[in-house]
Amino acid sequence: MPRSDPDKLDFTADLDYERLIKEEVEHYRVVDVTEDLRESTCHGWDYYWQKIGRELSRHPSVALAANLNDLSEREGRDVKILSLGSGYCGHEIALARQLTCGYELVCTDINEGCFHQARSVARSSGLAFTFEVADLNFLDIEPNRFDLIVAHASLHHVINLERLLGSVALGLTPSGVFHVVEVVGQNRRLIWPENEHYAQALLKLLPTDVTGGTPLEIFEIDEGMEGIRQEVIDPLLGELFRPIFECRHGAFIRFICTHEVLGPRLSPERPESLRCLDFLIEADRLAVRHGFLRPLELWGVYRPR
Repeated sequence: MPRSDPDKLDFTADLDYERLIKEEVEHYRVVDVTEDLRESTCHGWDYYWQKIGRELSRHPSVALAANLNDLSEREGRDVKILSLGSGYCGHEIALARQLTCGYELVCTDINEGCFHQARSVARSSGLAFTFEVADLNFLDIEPNRFDLIVAHASLHHVINLERLLGSVALGLTPSGVFHVVEVVGQNRRLIWPENEHYAQALLKLLPTDVTGGTPLEIFEIDEGMEGIRQEVIDPLLGELFRPIFECRHGAFIRFICTHEVLGPRLSPERPESLRCLDFLIEADRLAVRHGFLRPLELWGVYRPR
């Protein structure tokens, strides 16, 4: 889609948008948050991301703080960062604490309540943060302003993706990059049916004293904007941006690690559970690598086309 077109599109017009906004805000009032201001997860999911992160962080483009420090020194100026749908701002605070250069970091979210603790941390730590309540479906980003724009698990909550991504492309400086960590599976359900069937079959292979014989239960989400148009994230990124780095991963492991029964049973802290968890992670990775299952997770760094 040409970059001149996104402003003409408003997919919210055919929806009960006020209800969706209300449900979105209400959901994030009751989410468990860790001490470092990130959404609470289970040990198995953290373990998976540690394994992924160790491998992918070797790529120089994902070293965001180091690259920003270098850019600031090279161009002799402060850097500007925009976070889309920052939530509780834990990732943004961690990034800011790695910066040795001058910077301005703008956090945006539709839910002002998410900012309360982050504001306090920013004040007490002297972080150069600005907090803006903003609806990403109608966000206008100032052209040629930001050296880094970050979307960490926020794009799958956006309806007007064409409009937002077009604005992101225009909002980056000539040396700026767009950093994306997202889910990109089936709308409102995330996991594709074939991925679910494969995962269910694998679970049946594992010792029942580990899994309790518990199967996955997958439900379609019908509240808020969770996953509302996530199927088009990947193709739109390909249309508007060129990847510097891109990794697609995770065919089903999210649903096992975050399952209320299976997650605790597959804790990496117990040897037998860890053996089963490593087996599932390896099966997941091989299924994606060899093209048997579509990945649900995307990690990429991009520049506008």
